[in-house]
Order: sequence, then C-alpha cells, then structure tokens
Amino acid sequence: MVLGLGVDLIEMERVARALDRWDGRLVDKLMGPEEAARLPPPGPDRVLAIARAIAAKEAASKAIGTGWTRGVRWRDVVLEGGSGPSVRLDARAGETARRLGSSGRTRTTLEVRGGLVLGEVRLLT
Repeated sequence: MVLGLGVDLIEMERVARALDRWDGRLVDKLMGPEEAARLPPPGPDRVLAIARAIAAKEAASKAIGTGWTRGVRWRDVVLEGGSGPSVRLDARAGETARRLGSSGRTRTTLEVRGGLVLGEVRLLT
C-alpha cells in the first residue's frame, strides 16, 4: 500500500552550476561519506549522479510529508543503486516514515529526459 507520493524535477544545468561554485560543500550538505564515495569523478557523469540524488531526495521528503523541516535533513535520505534505484530513509526521515505506518520501504523511479531528471518516490507500508 502507498502511504505517500513525492515527485521532483531537477535541471542538470543548475546542478552543474552549483557544482562549479560549491563542489565539495554541496556534496557534503547533500550526502554522507558512504553515498558521496559512490560519486563518479568530476564531469558530466558526476552532474547526472548528483541530479539523480537530488531528485530522489526531494521526492522522498515530499512522500513523507516533511520536506526539509521537522529535523529531516538531506543526508537522512540516501539514494542507493543496485538492480534499480532505491531510497533508504535514515534518522528522522526513517522515524517519520514509521510514524506514518511505513516499514521504511520505498519504490523509486528516476528518469532522464533531455536536461532534466524526474524523480518519483512512493512510501510503502
């Protein structure tokens, strides 16, 4: 059963400009060491990876109904790879999901269309 749904659209060009300006500081704000270590080296693949992460994180924060308030931080939402993208909800994001009746499971979809990344996260029971 779906308890929450979040959708977000990210412009890769904006991510590229933000990386040019803040690179390491931006990554440190968005990701913990484990997630940041999986990023590709600087270049187009890194921009895409960070845009995908931002889209997934934003969508997840909407799916749990908090956005970036009530103690939920960017690093509390972790984009994982594997056979398909998935979002892991840690710390306050996970606590909030459990209060809604979720086990913390999500279904994540990420699509790239031109210069945009579309993220959708469904919070499941």
